[in-house]
Amino acid sequence: MREKVFSFEADGIVIHWDYLRCIHVEACVRGLPAVFDRDRRPWIDATLASPDEIAEVCERCPTGALHYERRDGGPAERTPETNEITVTSNGPLFVRGDVRIVDADNEMLLRDTRVALCRCGRSRNKPLCDGSHEKAEFVASAALTDAALDRGDGDNPERGELTIRAMEPGPLMIRGSAQIRGAEKPDCCHVRHGALCCCGRSKNKPFCDGSHALP
Repeated sequence: MREKVFSFEADGIVIHWDYLRCIHVEACVRGLPAVFDRDRRPWIDATLASPDEIAEVCERCPTGALHYERRDGGPAERTPETNEITVTSNGPLFVRGDVRIVDADNEMLLRDTRVALCRCGRSRNKPLCDGSHEKAEFVASAALTDAALDRGDGDNPERGELTIRAMEPGPLMIRGSAQIRGAEKPDCCHVRHGALCCCGRSKNKPFCDGSHALP
């Protein structure tokens, strides 16, 4: 898993932007266009808003490409109390929470509060999404299947770490309490363990059905 981080400083705050994790969702551009301007070079100017405003908008970034460092004594980014996985239409899985990503040998790859996970199978930065789903014209609904909704492990999410184990080739194994929801409908299910499809072929998305093993 690679990173390419650029930093932009101002009095009281530093914005860190990981170019390889940015898939241009543009929550930052919509939230604070004076600071985040795609037509300007450099495109981020941390001097054009208050540290509080910048921090709030950075935390809207669903991929974790944007983070910040407070130098004015202001609060650091909070870790959400519960974990949530959002299935997007024709795109990645957005995860928020106390997230640990490990490899097949349980070696730590990344710890973060926000990540975007590839589910088309074409990312060159797996298990993270790099936007390859757009070029590949990946098609997958954001709605959860009936089978996915029926496999819930109780109703109420619990606090604690969510570990995502990348088993390439194979699914993303999750362990820890998380609520999974579709971006387009309110339907959701709570799970404590499971296997998420990251090859793009499962017929029970977002869960794996073993399709990655087929020729």
